Amino acid sequence: MMHADDRWNRPLAAVADNWASRGYLLVFAALMVWVVLDALLVAHPDASFAGIWPLLLTLPTSLLLLALPSTDGWIFLAGLVVAALVNAVLLGLLVRALTSRSRGGSRS
Repeated sequence: MMHADDRWNRPLAAVADNWASRGYLLVFAALMVWVVLDALLVAHPDASFAGIWPLLLTLPTSLLLLALPSTDGWIFLAGLVVAALVNAVLLGLLVRALTSRSRGGSRS
């Protein structure tokens, strides 16, 4: 029987217990720092394309953000963070499944 805590711990552990998810989130965090600093500190005579990179990194989950009605930039950035966390969970679960198969383990 699965307890309520197990239901939340498994996806959260999938983010933190493998190098692929942590590396993905580190790259995403670096891109987000770059985007925020670019938006706040650099004067552009035209639009900056810095915000495209986090959107591309969080595909396909970030496509759901494009379906939302026009939102504020900070809400869109928060949505990108959620998309990155979802992708990191899925990446962690994939790594977990592949490593358990390569070790000969089975899911019980």
